[in-house]
Amino acid sequence: MEQIAGKSTNHLLVAGFVAAGVLLSGLVFAGWLRFASDIVLTFAENGLSSCL
Repeated sequence: MEQIAGKSTNHLLVAGFVAAGVLLSGLVFAGWLRFASDIVLTFAENGLSSCL
C-alpha cells in the first residue's frame, strides 16, 4: 500500500484532531458548568413530572 502523506504530515494531522477534540471538550464542559442547573431543573419540572 502506498503512503499518501509523509509521517510528519500525519503527525500534524493527528495533533490537529487531538487539539480540536480537547477544545470541543473544554467548550462542552464550560457549557455544562454554566447551564447544568437550568437543564436539571427543566427536566425535574417538565420531564420527570410525567413519571409520577
